[in-house]
Amino acid sequence: MSKLTPRERTSSRVAGLFFAAGCILVVALQATVGLYFTRHYFVAHFLLGLFLPFLFYSMGGMRLTFWIGMVLTTTWHFGYELWEDQLDRPAYTPDWDQIASGAVGLVAAWLIYRAWNRLLDLKTKQSTTARPGTSR
Repeated sequence: MSKLTPRERTSSRVAGLFFAAGCILVVALQATVGLYFTRHYFVAHFLLGLFLPFLFYSMGGMRLTFWIGMVLTTTWHFGYELWEDQLDRPAYTPDWDQIASGAVGLVAAWLIYRAWNRLLDLKTKQSTTARPGTSR
């Protein structure tokens, strides 16, 4: 891989911290109210969709790594819910609450990604338009 730009390094670091915060949140929720195999299971699907793409984004801080994370997370989430989870059931009965919450998490991840990049674009624009000799 080529050398990362300062923007990519910053994005990679922040995405890694965001993913780590998500992991801490999941562990805290599991230890307190419980997520897996409880009535709160849909929250785990939301958090998966929200945080997992940022694991991939942290591996390079580039648009490509984020979208690889989105595609892999989407494939895993919907593939599991619509196919794998159905193999041990007598009838095809998707868990629509879990499917929808995972989709909402993925949309939220995309919105956070867009907001982060707009913030970086704004900072770049401000730093390039600042006059020499003035403070930022």
